[in-house]
This record gives sequence, structure tokens and C-alpha cells, in this order.
Amino acid sequence: MTRLHFAFRGLVLLTLGLLLGTVAGAQSIRPKLVGLPTSDSLFDDTVVHQLRLRMNSQDWQTLKDHYLENGYYPADFYWRDQVVRNVGIRSRGTGSRSPVKPGLKVAFDRYVGDQTFLGLTSIVLRNNTQDPSNMRERISMQLLQRMGLPAPRESYARFYVNDEYLGIYTIVETIDDRFLGRHFSASDGYLFSFDYPANAPPFHFEDRGSAIAPYVPQPFKPENHTSDPQSEVIVRMVQTVNQASDAVFASAAGAFVDLSALTRQTAVEAFLGDNDGLLGDWGMNNVYLYRLQANTRFTFLAWDKSNTSLRGVDGSIWHNLVDVPAAQRNRLVDRTLAVPEFRRLYLETLAECVRSAGEIDPERPDAGGWMEREIQREYAQIRDAAWADAKKPFTNDEFEQGVNDLRAFAAGRGPSVTREVEAARATP
Repeated sequence: MTRLHFAFRGLVLLTLGLLLGTVAGAQSIRPKLVGLPTSDSLFDDTVVHQLRLRMNSQDWQTLKDHYLENGYYPADFYWRDQVVRNVGIRSRGTGSRSPVKPGLKVAFDRYVGDQTFLGLTSIVLRNNTQDPSNMRERISMQLLQRMGLPAPRESYARFYVNDEYLGIYTIVETIDDRFLGRHFSASDGYLFSFDYPANAPPFHFEDRGSAIAPYVPQPFKPENHTSDPQSEVIVRMVQTVNQASDAVFASAAGAFVDLSALTRQTAVEAFLGDNDGLLGDWGMNNVYLYRLQANTRFTFLAWDKSNTSLRGVDGSIWHNLVDVPAAQRNRLVDRTLAVPEFRRLYLETLAECVRSAGEIDPERPDAGGWMEREIQREYAQIRDAAWADAKKPFTNDEFEQGVNDLRAFAAGRGPSVTREVEAARATP
């Protein structure tokens, strides 16, 4: 072999070494080298994505005919130049379920156990059939994030099934171990969803006795560790909330609930005028609970904010707290806000919401606060896709009115909440 051959061979090996490095090193730098998308790419909210499903047309019709059921059907999933074969889809939602424009869960690992897409095992495609504006959910989750609370990432998509346009959808990050890993120190703790039939009596965190059955799997459904969810911790939490004396409530309940995070989440939901959350008009709803293995302390996680702003600009920050009989109040929130420390935190967080939602962009001081600007930005994104959406249960005029109602809420909510907060601070 000539020296030229040796030199050429050495150059090739050096080049391969630089490109590949060690196996671990190659894995860490490869996305940067070839520009592979990540889950952040899917939740990039600066664009309206395009998602497609291809599946057996009879399966699709069966899903729509049985939209109140949770049966899965196989499909192929398309995004950009990415294709994921043999995913599972099912109808999902409670009041939002629709045989015309189904809300869907897409489970990438339903039929292929270890299959993921951009590191995700599933996503939700929210149909927004309860929201003419299509924006309440995403605006609300963004405010929760701005307030430092864990909330799913979201983006918009034009959605097609077998080349039929289903309309504008919201892509929602699933609350699972990957979500938990991003927000907590460990993802192997205990996750429960609040899963309660719409026709069941409202749950107000009342004591239902010491047996597990009245609490698990309904209304608290284990989402992991299903063979041993340690349901007794749920029972102890609810009973402690109800039975602890006022003198020790903060410390006793605080062993089971992150009361500061709960207070802040309650305040954000109150600012947003949410009628289907922690203080929902039909009892507690749309929440997950997560605790680390090392302790018994749950953190509450917000979910499904399609019913925010419905209390209007002047909706009281004390709604379902002081304006209803004690039996209809959420025991946990009611008792927490009776503690002076958390009542102050509640009012401080509401004032912080006012500042965050009303934050002015120095480069566009006349464009309104953050929430007003965000509504306008999202409206510009989705207007054409929403108008072309023949599956939505609203007219285009109702879509425009829904957007205008949201604009009015964003403009007027801050002053209204500020008045109530100042009045509350002046009251011993």
C-alpha cells in the first residue's frame, strides 16, 4: 500500500471518528449534526402544523359511530416527513366528544410496545368543540407556564384523516412520565388522573370513609404503578384534609399536598374564570395528582382549560368559595385559603396574574398586554384554518364572536381582579 493510500485511509478514519465519536457522544450530538426534530418541534407554537392519519375507512366510521367508547383502532401517523406506522387512536373527552369532529388520543406505543415519536408515547388531539374561539385552552396553559406552574405544551394543527380535512385541532402534550421528568426530580412517582363520570354526584374532596373503593379508581384513577398504586395514601390525604383541626391543618394537610402550589394554581384558575377546574361548577375536575416515591406529598397538575373565561370579565375571585353553601365547597381549597399565609399567597398570585397577563411589550406599547397580544397572534395563525373547518359545531360568525369575547376578557379582566384583590386586602 502506498503512502498516498495510507494518508487517504487515515483521513477517512479521522473523519469518521470526528463524525461518530463514541456511541454516547454520537447520540448526544447527532440531532445537532443532521437537524433532527424533537418534541419541541412538534409543540412549536409559532406555526400551524399539518397532521394526517391514514387508516381503514371502516375503522374510522366505527370510531365515529361509537364515539362515546374508548376502543382503539390502528392508523399511520404523518407529520412533516415523519411517518409512524401502526399507532393506536381512540375517541376521548367528556363533554367535548363528537361523532363529527372526534377528539382523539394518539398512542404511539399501543400496538408496538416500545414505539415513540420524538420521544413521546402519546399525544392528545383536542377538537375544541366546547370553545368557539379555539384559544381558551392554549392561552390558559401559557399563563400557567408564565406563572411557573407545570402545564402541557401545546400547538395548533390542520388535521386530516384519509385526506378529509377535520379542521383546526390543538396538539396537547400528555401528562405522563416524560412530562413528569421535565418538571420534577423523578418520573417514577405515583400519578393519578381525576377520572369521574359526568353523571356522578360532584366530588368536593369530602371524606368518604377509610375504604379505598370510594376513592380509587374513581374519582382518582392510577395512571402508573397500576398493580400497586398505594391508594391508601389517597385515602389518608382526603381524611386528613377533612379531619385535621384548624390549629394543625397546614402542617397535617401539608404532608399530603403541596399547599403553596395548590394555592397558586387555584388563583390562576380564578383569574382565568375557569368553571371546570379545582373549583368547578360541577365539583372538582380536570386535574392530575403526582407524588414522588420518597414522600406522601401530592402536587396538583392542571388539565383541560377549554372552559376558561366563561365567568366573564367580572367573575368573582371567590366563586364557589364563599358564594355557595359549605357542603358545595371544595374542602381542600376552602380550608387551605382559610389559613392566613395561603390567603395572602392567593391574593398575591392573583395580583401577579394581572401583571403577567397585562405585561406590555416595550417595542409595541399600544398593542395591549401579553394576553391581548397573544390572542391576536393566535387568531392570525388559525383564522383561515378555522373558517375552512366545516366540522366545527359553530358558525364562522360564532368563531369571530368567540375571539372577540376573549379579547374583551383579556382587556377587562385585570382591572376587575385588581379591585377584588384590593378589597380583600383591606378586609381583616
